[in-house]
Amino acid sequence: MSSMEAEYMAISDAAKEATHLRRFLLELGLNDLGKITLYSDNCGAIKLVENPVFHNRSKHIDVRHHFVRGIVENGEMKILYKSTEDMAADVLTKGLPGPKHKECVKLLGLSCGYLRTD
Repeated sequence: MSSMEAEYMAISDAAKEATHLRRFLLELGLNDLGKITLYSDNCGAIKLVENPVFHNRSKHIDVRHHFVRGIVENGEMKILYKSTEDMAADVLTKGLPGPKHKECVKLLGLSCGYLRTD
């Protein structure tokens, strides 16, 4: 599976979760919620979301993953590019060298007692 396909499917899954959480918060009475913003470091996946034209590269992707296209089209969500170096969530998805790990933890607003800050 190509990186673009995997990222597209991950964007779709994240869009489903974010949409459900947003609807839940609306039901709780939090009506001043802004538009959902998702970030991806894969330009191909972002283009696939934004361009609903049938692609040879995407014909085998299960229809359920195209859910995100409708959400973006009706304005509930936007998907923006963020470079790999700036992805704070990398600490949750892969093994990182010490300095990058510390940077991601800091970007997430977390603290790790075992990590020295010197």
